[in-house]
This record gives sequence, structure tokens and C-alpha cells, in this order.
Amino acid sequence: MFWIKLGLVLHAVAAGALTGSVTHLALVVWRAHRGRPNPRLQRLYPAVALGCYLAVYSLGSAIYPRYRVEVRANWLDEHAPWASVLFDLKENLATLLGPLVLAAVVLSRAEDPARPSRALLGCATAVALGVWFNAVSGLLVASVRSV
Repeated sequence: MFWIKLGLVLHAVAAGALTGSVTHLALVVWRAHRGRPNPRLQRLYPAVALGCYLAVYSLGSAIYPRYRVEVRANWLDEHAPWASVLFDLKENLATLLGPLVLAAVVLSRAEDPARPSRALLGCATAVALGVWFNAVSGLLVASVRSV
């Protein structure tokens, strides 16, 4: 059980780093879109976000089987079905965010940092909103019951 709890804590820490990196990415791209580019940060934040996303996804995948049996099936489905539904929504959104994070990396490398495209702007904004939703949802579900 020690390793599962450690995995959960590391998953939460990595999620915090992911939330910060995608928030900063969205802000930097918005600033560049308004005429105040920062090329170094526009290349740094997508790479950091991708690394954090891979860490969050990997750690979440490692603890998911134990969570699924011990917490979800044995407790949440019966006592807090809304938390089970929220968790499933969060997990599905996390999977969909992966390609968007990768797209942000590709677009940030391919474009002129002084003139980010609307695609990068939309991608960075969507990733930031999705990651924030997942971070808050994950904390909410874990506050109801965790491993």
C-alpha cells in the first residue's frame, strides 16, 4: 500500500507541475498573440508540459488498477456515484488532452514565436482549461475517497 500512496502523491505533484506549465504556456502564447512574444518561454513550456503530462499519465496508469478495485468498485460506486462519474470524465479528458499537448509542442516549434497562430492559441488555451478541470476534479474525487 505504501507504493500506491506514494504513486498517488507523485501523481498529484506532477499534476501540479503540469497545471503550472500549461497555464504559463497559455499566458505566454496569449501575450505573443497581443504583440509581446517571449520565444524562449514559448519553446520551454510546451516541452515541460509534455514531460509533466507523460509523468502524470504514467503514474495515474500505475495506480489505476488498485484504485478501480479498492476505491471505486468497493466504495465510490455505492456511496458517491457522482464522484465515480466525475472520475471517469476526468480520465477520458486526460486521454484526449495528450494529443493536444503534443500538438502544442509541434506548433510551438514550427511557428514564428513572434506570430503564434490561432491554432496554437486555441490549443494552448484548451489544454490549460482541460488540465485545470482535471486537477480540480482529481482533488475533489480524492477528497471523497482515495487509495
